[in-house]
Amino acid sequence: MSDDRPDDTTLELAARLRTVVVPLARSLRQQLGGRLTATQSSVLGTVLRHGPMAMSAIAATEQLSLPMVSKVVAALERERLVVKASDPNDGRVCLVGISDEGRDWVEETRRRRDQWLATRLSSIDEGERDAIGRAVDALERVMSDPS
Repeated sequence: MSDDRPDDTTLELAARLRTVVVPLARSLRQQLGGRLTATQSSVLGTVLRHGPMAMSAIAATEQLSLPMVSKVVAALERERLVVKASDPNDGRVCLVGISDEGRDWVEETRRRRDQWLATRLSSIDEGERDAIGRAVDALERVMSDPS
């Protein structure tokens, strides 16, 4: 039987990464401008990426309860960022799609967050940016592993 536990060096790296990633994620969320919560923003991005979705599909994708998704979608609908429609294949199912205003909001906040982060990255030298690029490539592979 093999021991799949990470060694001490890998555990230390994981802890260091967490102490950078968590505040970075918090700072990026702050760039949303306060109009939406992080959960609302995430749901909106999911609907943009996947197209019109049933509430149950949003719940599964976002790992949220159906009652929570209902509240989030209602708030997004009040903000005119999403629209609801009946599924043409099953009239009992409500599909949630992004509105033009929602698409514009997502695109603008992404630009704002990318600009914020790019400004910080421009303060380090090209070699460090290249190293971050390689690290991001590795992290994308790690995060795409289904296990």
